[in-house]
Amino acid sequence: MTLDTSPAGPRYLQVADDLRAAIAAGHFAEGAQLPTESALCDRHGVSRFTVREALRRLQDEGLIRRRRGSGTIVDTVGSVLRQPMSDVAELLQYAADSEFTFERRGTVTLSNAQATDFAMPVGSRWVLLSGIRRLTSGGVALAVVDVHVNPALEPHVAGLQPGRQTLFAQLGTAAGFRIGRVDQDIRALAAGSREAAALGIARRAPLLRIVRSYRDDSGRVVLFSVSSHPGDRFTYSMHIDQA
Repeated sequence: MTLDTSPAGPRYLQVADDLRAAIAAGHFAEGAQLPTESALCDRHGVSRFTVREALRRLQDEGLIRRRRGSGTIVDTVGSVLRQPMSDVAELLQYAADSEFTFERRGTVTLSNAQATDFAMPVGSRWVLLSGIRRLTSGGVALAVVDVHVNPALEPHVAGLQPGRQTLFAQLGTAAGFRIGRVDQDIRALAAGSREAAALGIARRAPLLRIVRSYRDDSGRVVLFSVSSHPGDRFTYSMHIDQA
């Protein structure tokens, strides 16, 4: 049995993209049942094998649940990272609820465009760590993350460990500083080739990009991070108390 193909690529990827976009747009609510395999075959003009491959991909991404005799149910609860942001303690909890694995990429110099985009000094140098955040080891990728560490802290970078503890907390313990302020900027962007490949999404799919800079009590930026989340795998929330 072979998969349907078209000039735009394997049809199962196109079917998966269409269904993923429909789920993200709310056309299929949490707990709702997707159309039957036969109905999806008719709707997309593809074989049953192609539909099953598309559904398998969405199941691997944690967007649906399939049970024999029950059909296919939208179930994204286990694949969405909910991010409260009111203080540093909630950032620590955000890390504790997920896992971050990374590799060191060397020292980089920010271009003019990057410096403007990240609100950092033009030509400044940073130690770059790049990786993936997931809810569980081997689970669906929730974000592509680039962490830029102040080069003054480079002696402590080798001791950073992957897992559920934030890098800023590890650096603070190793270098003896405390985070005094976190600045955060959130933007909606379209996925580029790198994000699409790492996150298993279509190129130009919607992303939420979060840039956070962490300052110690002296005001020094000790690190800043750039996290790119698929729109359907991240929820940002905060509470505001009325004065």
